[in-house]
Amino acid sequence: MKRISTLAGGVMSIMLAFNASGQANTKFNMVNDPYYGFPNYTSLFPGLKSSILGAVKDDENISNIDSRGSGPTGLRTEFFLNNWFGVGVDAIYSGSSVSYDRLDSIVDGVSYTNSYERKMSRVRIQARFNFHFPVKSKRLDMYAGIGIGSNAKYRTTFVNGVKTDDKSGFWDGFPTIPISMRTCWGFRYYFSKFVGMNFEVGIGGPLISTGVSSRFGFKLPKVPGLDELNKDGAGDNLRKKAEDAKKKAEDAEKKKEEIEKKTGNTQTEEDPAKKLEEERIRLEKERLQLEQEKLELEKKKFEEEKKKLEEEKRKNEEEKP
Repeated sequence: MKRISTLAGGVMSIMLAFNASGQANTKFNMVNDPYYGFPNYTSLFPGLKSSILGAVKDDENISNIDSRGSGPTGLRTEFFLNNWFGVGVDAIYSGSSVSYDRLDSIVDGVSYTNSYERKMSRVRIQARFNFHFPVKSKRLDMYAGIGIGSNAKYRTTFVNGVKTDDKSGFWDGFPTIPISMRTCWGFRYYFSKFVGMNFEVGIGGPLISTGVSSRFGFKLPKVPGLDELNKDGAGDNLRKKAEDAKKKAEDAEKKKEEIEKKTGNTQTEEDPAKKLEEERIRLEKERLQLEQEKLELEKKKFEEEKKKLEEEKRKNEEEKP
C-alpha cells in the first residue's frame, strides 16, 4: 500500500510540475478499452502451486491430464476529469480448467477410476485512477495508473460428468483474498478521431494486455495527418528572404576580394576611384546585414505570434464545454 501511495504521489508531482495537458484527450472525454492479456497463472504454469495444473501433476494416481485457460480478458472505461487525470472502472476475467482420470481405490484387485474436471474462474472489478503524461501528440496518450477493488473466485468440480460438492480439500490451496490491487503503465495510440489501440503492463492483473480503444465526448481532439505547419508559407517566405540577403552579402564580399586581387593593393590612398568603390561596397554590405537582421527579427516575431495563437486556441478548446 505504501508503494502505491508513493507511486501516485510521484506521478501527480510530475503532472503538476509540467502543467500537463493530455494532448490526445480533453476534459470530459470517455475512453473504452476492451483487451486481452496474458499470461494466465492459474492454468498455464504447472510449476506453480497456485496453478490447478500444478496441483494435480505430481499425483501418481492421476493420468490423462488436460488443462485449459483463457484470459485475462477485460474492459477498462475511463472518464477524463481534466486533461491529465481520469477515473474509471477495470473489469478483469480469467478462467481455467483441468480434467484428468484418477485411480481412487482398488477393491479385491479391481481398480476404480473416476474422471474429474475442475473449473475455476476469477473476476476482479477495480476502480481505476490514471495520471496522464504531457506528451505533445494528438495521437499518443501515455499514462500511469493505480486500481483497487474486489476479487472473487468461483470453483466447480465434476466427477464422471456430474457436478458435485467437493469435500476433498482440493480447493484449499486456492484461497481468495477479497481485495485486489493494481499498478500499471500504458499508452493508447489513436489511428483516427474515434478509434485506436491500447497497450498496458502492470502488476495485480494481466502482466501484459493489448486491445482496441474507442472514445467519445463533447470535444474530441482532431487527429492530425502529416505535418501541417506553415500552411500559408509565411515562415518559408521569411526564411527565403533571409537566405537571399545573406547571399547578397557574400556576393558583395567576393566582389570586394576580386577588386583587391586585381589591383594588387598597389594603389595608394590618393586613388579616389578605389576609395569610392571600397566605401560603396562597405555601405552595401552594412545595408544587407541590416536587412538580414530585420528579416530575422520579423521571423522571430512571426513565430512568437504563431505560438501565442496556438496557445490561445488550445486554451479555448480546453475551456469549451
